Formats: sequence, structure tokens, C-alpha cells
Amino acid sequence: MSETADIVVIGGGIIGSSVAYYLAKLLGISTRIVICDRGPIAGATSASCMGHLMVTPDNAQEYALTKTSVDLWRGLHEDLGGFDYNPTGALYLAETDEDQEMIPVLHKQFADNGDQADVLDQKQVREIEPGLADDIPGALFYSGDGVVLPMLAAGAMLRGAQARNPNVIVRANCAVKGIERDGDGISAVVTEHSVIATKTVVNACGIWTPDIGDMLGQSRIPIYPRAGNLAITGHHVSPIRTQLLEISYLRFAHATSGVDPTKTDADSGGHAVNMQPQTNGGCLIGSTRQFRGRNKEVNRDLLRRSLQRAQRYVPGIAQAPIVRTWVGLRPYSIDNHPLIGPWDPVPGFWIAAGHEGLGISMAPVTGLLIAQQIAGMTPSVNVAPYLPARFVS
Repeated sequence: MSETADIVVIGGGIIGSSVAYYLAKLLGISTRIVICDRGPIAGATSASCMGHLMVTPDNAQEYALTKTSVDLWRGLHEDLGGFDYNPTGALYLAETDEDQEMIPVLHKQFADNGDQADVLDQKQVREIEPGLADDIPGALFYSGDGVVLPMLAAGAMLRGAQARNPNVIVRANCAVKGIERDGDGISAVVTEHSVIATKTVVNACGIWTPDIGDMLGQSRIPIYPRAGNLAITGHHVSPIRTQLLEISYLRFAHATSGVDPTKTDADSGGHAVNMQPQTNGGCLIGSTRQFRGRNKEVNRDLLRRSLQRAQRYVPGIAQAPIVRTWVGLRPYSIDNHPLIGPWDPVPGFWIAAGHEGLGISMAPVTGLLIAQQIAGMTPSVNVAPYLPARFVS
């Protein structure tokens, strides 16, 4: 079967769904947009991750990107509904003297960006989160963070896209087998069911983004899987009501890795507490990081250490039954910054991937920035640091 599309989005996770939504919002209703995923919509990384919405104030650029995106999440909740959204705020917890020294630094970073976060002493911390251990010396509370359920959110975005534009076509269980070229550009996407004539493709395939790029005969896109072990408790037993992050999580999760992601046997892995209350009363517990290819077997030692660390901060978690453990694979770009924009060697080929652990947080702004660029609009956030051209040799 042959068909035609103005734009083909490859990848039906939270990033691809956001791209489709904002394309439908910014382009005319005659624009035919086909979104293809090799499996169920939001059935891969988006189904096996933590749904934290996190504003990162490291610098003005990162703050603008994440703050814009978290604000967009609030708007999506108001405009679309149909997905769990919980504006929990976040407590950055300190334990050691080194941790304590990070609190005023983080507080200043928020203030430098014109935002507010509150430094809390031992008593104030427990007033916000009674489930914490008695001896936690202090924390920083930021009210702007939250939690979503990514699978439901992806579905809400796609329904919203189709409501705006009846020419948005969603194809689950539709693997892409190849991309045909016309000179330097693209002429068609070949799926297992049809050939879709198109000149514009958005690659939003997470850890599989390099595989799609390889179909073009280009240098390999430098995105690598980074495994995370997760656990979740039963419903209605969560001892917390606020998103909790060990403040050292910022060093652990958001810095460029010192481990070569291609040498998967050289990474012993690490962990830092990230706990999220769920709207069903459960508690989602992470977070570990390890490069080991696409291996999704639970690393029981890392998970055990992660759970022990969670119990140190929240003793009540020891009495909450763990009902499921699993592994998700984050798409880590080699410089730990996402790729959002055109792949210059192939006109019409766009990339929206490489967000590592901030893919849920950054999904709306990523979709918006891709759609704005395709539509020829000025992007809402400076995209220069995220353009894939930085990896074109």
C-alpha cells in the first residue's frame, strides 16, 4: 500500500506524541501527519520511567527550557485533561555536610532565575512531609515541580492532536523498515504495512533514534541507553505526599557521565533517591543509573541499595509492600543535552531525542520547539544549544 503524508513522526512515546500535538496545533488542518510506533503507543520508555516534572535552575538556558515545559504541562492538564497530573512540588533533601552546602547554592540558582524556593530547617521539613525521618537536617522546597503518568499523557496529547486536525493518523504496531532518499532529501518512509511518501520526518525514537538515523547512511547519532531500576508499592500505602529528591541527585543525574557509554561492562552503576507519590496512593521509587546496552534485567544489588537509601529518608517505606520492579532505558546523549532540531546533512530530517532522565519534563517544550521550527516560527526557547548540528562531523 502507498500513501502520502506531509510529516511522518517516528516514535509514539511521550516525545513523539508531543511533537504530533504541537504540529497539529501550529499547522493547518489540511496537514497530514502520520505517527508510527513499532509497538503500542507509549509502550516502551514512556511506560517504564518516572513521571517527574522537574525545573532545573543550573543556568538561565536550562531553566528556560525546563520551566517553559513544566508550565506547558499545567496548560495541557487544563486544556486536555485525561491524564494524571499531581503538582506535588519537590523537596531536595540534605543529609551530609556536603549536602547541606548545596542547599544555598540551589536556592541562589532559583533566585537568579527570578524564581522562588524555600530553605527549610529540620522542623519545617517535617511539617511539609511528615513521612520523613526525624533526623533529616534540612531541605529546599520548590513548589513548581510535579508528577504525571506518561502513558495517559501521551494518549491525551494524541487525542488532542486528532481533535485539532482530523488528518493526524496514529499507527501503533507499525515498525519503520527504511527511509527512501531523493537526492540529499527524503522521499518516503517504508513501514511494515505501507510506503508513506513524504519529505519531512521527525525521529523521536528515544534509545532507538540512532537506528533510524542509520537508515540514512549518516554518522551514528550519539545516543545510548542508560538503565534505571525502579520499584513501586501497592496502592494507598505511600508514606509520602511530596516528590523527594536527594540533593546529590543533581550531581548524579544531570552531570555528563564520566563513564564511556559504549563500554557497558565498565559501569558498576550508581543511585540517588527519587521518590514520587502516585495519585492512586502508591509510591514510585528510584533512581539508579547504569550503562549496559539494552539489557532490561533488574540489577538486584543496585535496586536493593536504592531501596535501602529510600528507607533511610522515609522509614515507613519499609512497611509498604513492593508490588513490582522493572528497568527502564533512558536515551542519554553523549553531552547530556537533548537533540531538538534538524539533522542538517539530510534536509527534512528532524531529531527530538536524547533527554536522558528529563524526557517527561521536557516533552511539551520539545514538541513545541520542533513544531515551531518546522512551521518557520521563532522558537519560544533558544534552541541553539540543542541543535543536532553539534554532532555533524
